[in-house]
Amino acid sequence: METFLKIEKIKLWARVGVLHEERELGQFFNLDLFLWTDFGKCTANDDIKETVDYSKLVEILKDQSKRIHCFTIEKYSKAILEIIDSEFKLSKIKIILTKCNPPIIGFDGKVSIVRILENN
Repeated sequence: METFLKIEKIKLWARVGVLHEERELGQFFNLDLFLWTDFGKCTANDDIKETVDYSKLVEILKDQSKRIHCFTIEKYSKAILEIIDSEFKLSKIKIILTKCNPPIIGFDGKVSIVRILENN
């Protein structure tokens, strides 16, 4: 049975964008996470230490995102994957990072990047 933890709509603020104003003022992004690990011990023992402490994860991502300055959502998403991977050592990580209000004239949608990291 495949099991993963899904965390939705983490609101992050970062200085990411092509426009100078985006990097100067920053903007909000939404992040959805899918995290794979062995949940067997946690399930058997109901032990919080044997699973992903998602409150800690969210706190780390919010803090680290404030320090990120880059042009592209691609680089920002890579940084997020690296933060999660270095902190939690999961077997697989999938992220969906969404730029909520991209400054494109005549466009009121959102732009997302989906990335998957698999540790063998």
